[in-house]
Amino acid sequence: MNESVVARPRPRPVLVRGLAPRFALMMCDPRVAPALRMSCVEDTIEVHYPESYISCRLLRLPACGLLRCSFRVTHLAPDGSPEESHRMDLVLDGPTGSAAQREAVLHRIYAFRCAATATRLRLATRVARPDDSLHRPSARAHMVAA
Repeated sequence: MNESVVARPRPRPVLVRGLAPRFALMMCDPRVAPALRMSCVEDTIEVHYPESYISCRLLRLPACGLLRCSFRVTHLAPDGSPEESHRMDLVLDGPTGSAAQREAVLHRIYAFRCAATATRLRLATRVARPDDSLHRPSARAHMVAA
């Protein structure tokens, strides 16, 4: 027998829970390619861009068979600090994780990223106005004794 062959342990099956892994195919889309990090774990999809952090919490509505996507978006300042936050709910029908649902979620994520990029661009190109309050004429009232 060859003693250099090491017995490898069998791989353990991984238990996949939640709704988000059904959306994992989104990771190959070019609209999320600029993301610093993306994850589809349990019931949450998270996408980190340099200008925003987007989280999507998935919840299946058992009474009607629809899927609710609760988005939380935080626009980030150039230094990485949170600047402003937004929330939005989106209700989708169809099979969970279907191509139509993935496209709807991707479309929303991309729209949020574009909005954050535009906000950052507006802030970066804003021209500061000089303080003209010193040069503005003002009305003054004086009491005069009669």
